Amino acid sequence: MTITRRLFTIASLGIVLGAALAAPAMAETKKIGVLIYNIGVDPWMNVAAKSLEADAKKLGYEITVTDGRNDVAQMNAAIDQFVIQGFNAIIVAPSDPDSLVGSVSKAIEAKIPVISYSMGLAPDANATAFVGSNEELIGREQAELAIKLLGGKGNVALMTGILGTSPQIGRSKGQHDGLKEAPGIKIVEEQANDWAHDKTVALIQDWLSKYPKGELNAVFAHGPELVAAAEYAKSQGRDEILFFAVDYPEDARRAIQEGTLTATVSQSPALLSELAVDAADKALRGETVDQKIIIKTPLVTKDNVEEMPADY
Repeated sequence: MTITRRLFTIASLGIVLGAALAAPAMAETKKIGVLIYNIGVDPWMNVAAKSLEADAKKLGYEITVTDGRNDVAQMNAAIDQFVIQGFNAIIVAPSDPDSLVGSVSKAIEAKIPVISYSMGLAPDANATAFVGSNEELIGREQAELAIKLLGGKGNVALMTGILGTSPQIGRSKGQHDGLKEAPGIKIVEEQANDWAHDKTVALIQDWLSKYPKGELNAVFAHGPELVAAAEYAKSQGRDEILFFAVDYPEDARRAIQEGTLTATVSQSPALLSELAVDAADKALRGETVDQKIIIKTPLVTKDNVEEMPADY
């Protein structure tokens, strides 16, 4: 609070009196710190970071976005700095559920709300809320559609995202659980592509060589990078293979329209960002925040692609 002094001279008494008058308090700057485990890993996270910034500014928050570069020590240090510097709330997309538990717990103990964004944290972190998707449901949605289109028979290959992340764990479980419902479907390959374009293309090249026409019927992935694999397969005359992705950028929409990609799961980063900032704001205003805020993740196929604009 700023204090001003006005000096009043009372000539008849020769006395100088000081009166301290309180000026209106300066408006406190509200700050949200955002930590993303690796912004450069895929376009989805870039859109997420920009959406978080825009949504926070709409509500009057200054926002600082930190790229963790997939370095656990750097990520923990970033959260600690948010606490030391007096940030009002923290939004974090961790690389895995466990590595940031200590730092997040310290922030919670300091009465700073922490929102886990898209990537889940272990329960021990005591995060204020998780805003994301039902990862197991995403994997199961893919599996159920594949079973239907394959008639319950065939060989499938799975490309996972980054091993140990909550999306990889959840989506893999959903895929496996779903495919178990069709004993006639066999998983012949399962390898990590790290959500990376080059690794995705390298894997499909290897698999097309290893499995001639008729021996590989479907490929699943945990992200939209599968579009590159589907396009490569088509260029090699292997358009008999079905491709099931996650996330819904413009190139995935176009690939579905062209018949290259069989389906994807919509998981809007803009919607998740809006909900994450809203949860942080509610927590700061003392309102009740649901511990789990889960968005719907509809399948996009040739049947509904024209009615569904791309998420980014």
